[in-house]
Amino acid sequence: MTFFEHCDLDQRFTLSKSSWTPRGQYALVFDFDQRRAIKLYMNEDTSDEDVVFKIMAKFVDSGAIRSDSVWIQVSPDGNELIDQGSEVEEDYTMIPCYWTRDQFPPALPSVRRSDLVELDRLGLQVDRVAYDIPEGHTKEATFKYLVYENNIGAFWEEVNCIIGMHARGTHPNIVSFDRLVTETVKGVEKIVGFTTDFIPGGTLDDSKTRLFKLKYLHQLIEVIDFLNLELGVVHGDVLSWNLLIDERTDNILLFDFNSAFPLGEKPEISDVDLVVVAMFDVITRSLGDVFDGESPYEIDGVQLLAADLWEKDPEVNLDADVSEFLRVLKAWVERRKAAEEDPETEEVARNPVEWPEIPDPPLVDCSGVMEPRESEMRQRLIMAGQPYMAWQRPSSHDLSLPENKGKVLLATGEFV
Repeated sequence: MTFFEHCDLDQRFTLSKSSWTPRGQYALVFDFDQRRAIKLYMNEDTSDEDVVFKIMAKFVDSGAIRSDSVWIQVSPDGNELIDQGSEVEEDYTMIPCYWTRDQFPPALPSVRRSDLVELDRLGLQVDRVAYDIPEGHTKEATFKYLVYENNIGAFWEEVNCIIGMHARGTHPNIVSFDRLVTETVKGVEKIVGFTTDFIPGGTLDDSKTRLFKLKYLHQLIEVIDFLNLELGVVHGDVLSWNLLIDERTDNILLFDFNSAFPLGEKPEISDVDLVVVAMFDVITRSLGDVFDGESPYEIDGVQLLAADLWEKDPEVNLDADVSEFLRVLKAWVERRKAAEEDPETEEVARNPVEWPEIPDPPLVDCSGVMEPRESEMRQRLIMAGQPYMAWQRPSSHDLSLPENKGKVLLATGEFV
């Protein structure tokens, strides 16, 4: 079962816009499962995401929408699919203007997107893949890629953070960079994503019964100090769903740097506070109940440590008393907070990662006028007879269809 078969609908779909055309009122919906944009016409208010997403899920997962359709028309109550079409004039799919290979360090290894085989869908723009390596073996990796145009800036920040950390060497408690992923368009090699080592077993959020050791907390504290004080990187999302246990090394691992930023840029977000929140979640499994409706990124770690809330969940397994975990946490938090508040010991990274500015976007033909744009409409490329990068793939529900059994799905979205 892939991520998209059990996630919330507002995780799978996003409503890009709600507007009008001569055909009527529509919602432009992006489906991260199929990596596809569809215009939904229903002659009713199309700004209600809950209604729109339920309708989309119903007709996508039933197989009612053709693979080449770019728009559908449904009845006002959303129960009936009335019409659909593939006219290029209705195609509002946006294609990111990907960066070229020469905008990244030349020594970094790479792999072609067409050489990656999809094994699982782990989340939005994140898949588990496999590819052949020169030694004659197959390697599994996590493939993180850019397909949705609104993520262009954040993706640039993340990939360069990962590359910058990789240049400083590997760390036993950070999931390692593997390769850049490339695609050639019009003879130019583009960067569409990157791979990291795949670590099986799921996150700390996935299993509450897995034994959590005191040494994992010590490792987590050490790696956060390393990131913040050595590399000048704030992870920004140190929570249970971004932590793994590598059973081969018995180490805790931190991954997913899409919220990372340079130390000092966002003082309201603290990895120190987030470690306290993560440990509260791991030990009590009551984060959602205690802080219902409150963002974990706004919880004060010092106040949480002092609260009488640290009751271990009966299903949670620890190798030390909760009091020992709290003792270690409190000592570390006091040290880090004291350094933050003392002007004479201001936290400054010793070997900071470089954060290159995002390159100026290329000039794109917009109705006959060349303008700098980070993405361009697939419609215009098709009409001009130009090649473009295709990402669309079958839905998760279609993977198990009889006609697809025995086939291999490439990261390009094609069955072979």
